[in-house]
Amino acid sequence: IGTALKFCGKLEKVDICLYNTKLADDGGQALASGLDRPELQDLDLRIRNTGVGESTGVALGQSLSKCFNLLKLNLELSTTKMADASGVALGQALHNCPKLTKATITLHSTKLTDRGGEALAAGLSRPELKDIVLYLQDTLVADSTA
Repeated sequence: IGTALKFCGKLEKVDICLYNTKLADDGGQALASGLDRPELQDLDLRIRNTGVGESTGVALGQSLSKCFNLLKLNLELSTTKMADASGVALGQALHNCPKLTKATITLHSTKLTDRGGEALAAGLSRPELKDIVLYLQDTLVADSTA
C-alpha cells in the first residue's frame, strides 16, 4: 500500500483501515513512508489489533511531519505495541502540521505512559486546532498527561 501511495501524484485524501491483521513493523514502516505526502489534506488511518510497535509509530510521525497541508486527521493506533517513542514522534508531527484544524487520535490498549502522553498533548496545543478528540483508554498515562 505504501509503495502504491507514492505513485499517486496528487493525493489529497487517504482512508485506510487495517483491523485484526498480521501487520508488523516492517509493513507499518512501509505504509508510513507512503504517507509522506506534502499535498495530503485529509488522512483517516486506523490500525487496530496488529503487531506494529514503536518503529511504525516513529515512522508515521516522521511522515506526518511532512504533511504541511494536512487539515483533518483521524488516527487510530489501538491494541498495538506502541509506546512513548510513538507518542513523542506523533506529538512532534502534530506540531509540524500548520494547517491542521481537526484531529481525532485514538490510542487504546497501548503501552503509552505520561512521557508519550505529554508529547501528544504538547502537539495538540495549537491555536489552529478547532476540533480535538483524544482517546487514551487502557494505557499507562497518569496525572502528568491530564
